[in-house]
Amino acid sequence: MNVAGQCGGIQPLFDVIFSFLYRKTDFFHIMQPGDNMGFSEGVAEKILLSAFHKYQKHAEKARQELQRDSTRRQSPGAAVKPVDSEGTPKKEQQSSSQKSDQSRPDTTQSKESVVATAPVQPPETAASEPKAASAPAASVPHLATGADVPYNGGKTDRYTWEQTLHDVTIQVPVPEGTRAKDIICVISKSKLHLKIRGQPDAIIDKSYPCDARNGKEIWEKVRVDECTWALEQAGSGRPRVSVYLEKERECWWKSALEGDQEIDTTKVDSTRSLYEYDGETQGAIRKIMFDEEQKRKGLPTSDEIQNEDLLRKAWDAEGSPFKGTPFDPSAINFKTGGGGGRMELPP
Repeated sequence: MNVAGQCGGIQPLFDVIFSFLYRKTDFFHIMQPGDNMGFSEGVAEKILLSAFHKYQKHAEKARQELQRDSTRRQSPGAAVKPVDSEGTPKKEQQSSSQKSDQSRPDTTQSKESVVATAPVQPPETAASEPKAASAPAASVPHLATGADVPYNGGKTDRYTWEQTLHDVTIQVPVPEGTRAKDIICVISKSKLHLKIRGQPDAIIDKSYPCDARNGKEIWEKVRVDECTWALEQAGSGRPRVSVYLEKERECWWKSALEGDQEIDTTKVDSTRSLYEYDGETQGAIRKIMFDEEQKRKGLPTSDEIQNEDLLRKAWDAEGSPFKGTPFDPSAINFKTGGGGGRMELPP
């Protein structure tokens, strides 16, 4: 905020940033055959849009967290329990058995992979650093009120994770003093590899989960070009690696990585923001909401307003018997008879 204030606002800050990129980097250079600098045409813009959409989702998630916290504060004495689509509290479900820690061999791993350098750090997630899991084989009830429950995700002895319908974020604690250049993070289409340079064993080297709920095995994949990672400082002071994964298909993952502790996906917070729908669906939802509000106030609905606008245009149209008179919809009486509707004109 201090930097933005010194620049005179957000827009001047962007001007300074892009001026720096123009003057001091090859960000705007269009790569030509034989070049070893710049980007192919359209890639730089895609990078900017990808970063914008990523933090837009973070902001939407934070807004949803604030709404839930506000609801809880309004009823401090009531325990918050998961509810079904009709608003009826669900019974606590027993945990499902955990799969073996041995991950399935990755037979579908793409040759395409990305070894990220040091990308911009994402903002702190709404969930706090979780405590160690007390029952490794138990499913995590992630609609609970506890602050140690990740949003729509879970926790293992090596990392915590949370998800939306579109993405997964994995938080991996690392030793004090770890620098970004010490991290080796390889995000491939079907597998995640995370290691600290100089250490013999990888922290993570597993495939993404397999969905076999419908009798058919579907190994989850990610969009490599939209994935990123960053080394950030957690609230407790211990550094951690935050890995952002963009899902290839919209679905709820039962675990972040194959073979790790699973969650009950029937308990996820599946509410969606209006802005996650396409433009046509957003328009239909807004129309319904507007009509309901108009009815509540005793005002005309959108269809009634549209019909009145059409009638107003026809009122003074050439050949109209009402041309030149003040507009008065009550002067027209639509009735239905045996042969259909007819318009009765006033005498």
